[in-house]
Amino acid sequence: MKKTLLFIIPTLLFICCQPKTVEVEVNASAGEQFLNNFKGKKYIFGSDEDANNAVSLVLAYAEKDSETMAKFMRDTVVYYPPTGGKAMKTPKSALPAIVKSLHEPYDSIQRRINNVVPLKIEGSDYTRVSVAFRENRYYKDGTQESVRLIDRIFLREGKIFRIIQWMGEIDN
Repeated sequence: MKKTLLFIIPTLLFICCQPKTVEVEVNASAGEQFLNNFKGKKYIFGSDEDANNAVSLVLAYAEKDSETMAKFMRDTVVYYPPTGGKAMKTPKSALPAIVKSLHEPYDSIQRRINNVVPLKIEGSDYTRVSVAFRENRYYKDGTQESVRLIDRIFLREGKIFRIIQWMGEIDN
């Protein structure tokens, strides 16, 4: 009898302690694209790798680290500035000079990431990563400025080919 109980009790404990599986319905897609050849298509989540690459690019720019930035870029990248101006189509080889030029008025720039969201349009071959962040700019003349930025970074096969930036002021 003791042997039987020693066998039955662990077996019952094992069966009773098995985790219960509960199915939950999750939206696999959401939203809708209204423009271009993907009109009417839904959005799905992109990869964490693309999200991480976009954040790394945003932070590398603040550190003037064009070498790290170049690791994530295709041979040519199109950049749309937040205010005025035309899109800049830039070869990767020109990146160090451009970063140096854009940083010219500043002693330093500090960025704090708020969020990052990678999205793909169903049937597309690229991911659009939105990175929202706050940027504190410290000018060479001693003044400071804080702005809110959203970079929409487009990646294909893990490499950035387009960056569109929006900016908003911050009331202190």
